[in-house]
Amino acid sequence: MQRITMFGLALVAAYAVVAVSAVSVSASGHEFYASKTGKVKTKATDAQIFKTSAGTLECTEVTGTGEIKEGKSISHKETLTYSGCSAFGGKVSITPAHFEFNANGSARLEKQVIITPIGEGCEILLEPQTVEGMGYANKSGGKVEATADAYKIRLVGTGGACGGESNEATYSGSMLGELEGGTIEWK
Repeated sequence: MQRITMFGLALVAAYAVVAVSAVSVSASGHEFYASKTGKVKTKATDAQIFKTSAGTLECTEVTGTGEIKEGKSISHKETLTYSGCSAFGGKVSITPAHFEFNANGSARLEKQVIITPIGEGCEILLEPQTVEGMGYANKSGGKVEATADAYKIRLVGTGGACGGESNEATYSGSMLGELEGGTIEWK
């Protein structure tokens, strides 16, 4: 269960990083650049894997949505939705994850994410927190690929297969983001 929660957090972080907001950037850091104000959509390019001491969670599909403002920013907010998730030999449901991604490699989970293994009678809770391990790469067509290799994710399992508390969960996966009718860059 703990792994599932970490997975949700990491995945959310991956999608959120792709979008851009109107926050100013320091001269020494990275930033996102959007050619116009508009909607950003992201989609997983590989499996999203969340590892916990209780086991491994895998989601085959993740989509994200957010808004971005024209120009430069160091962060972007996006909501990620997971589907096709399984762990502990069965299906798993995950509530939407609300992230603020930073162009310099961190992501802040803004709201609690609940991971529920169907039929297990327990939950994994990911409380708001900031995690490190995000990376970005520009792709053809004005798109940005966000790759998560997040670590030290905090979670709380409510018992049973979901385990207990942990600060050692990890999350990995990649997503591709694009701005409808425009381009996004990471610099």
